Amino acid sequence: MSEEKQKEPGITILNTLTGSVYSQLVGVVVTDTELTLEFVYINPRPGVKEGQVVARVTLPVKASESLAGIIVDTVRQHEEKKGKKNASKSN
Repeated sequence: MSEEKQKEPGITILNTLTGSVYSQLVGVVVTDTELTLEFVYINPRPGVKEGQVVARVTLPVKASESLAGIIVDTVRQHEEKKGKKNASKSN
């Protein structure tokens, strides 16, 4: 009998995802097992003092630690590329 190859899980986008949202603020709540990110949109009009949660994402702590590293690395790489572009423009 030949062994079946294990397939990696695919990614399915649920119908509830209708597009992207903009957020100026992120709240973080951590428990022993999970981390929850609440993305908040604040209307820039004068007099508006309340925000609206536009997305809430809960992750296992291990996944959130991985995500934190990915974010830091990605921003660092972007800043390095931007620095190289700015240096070449000034020459």
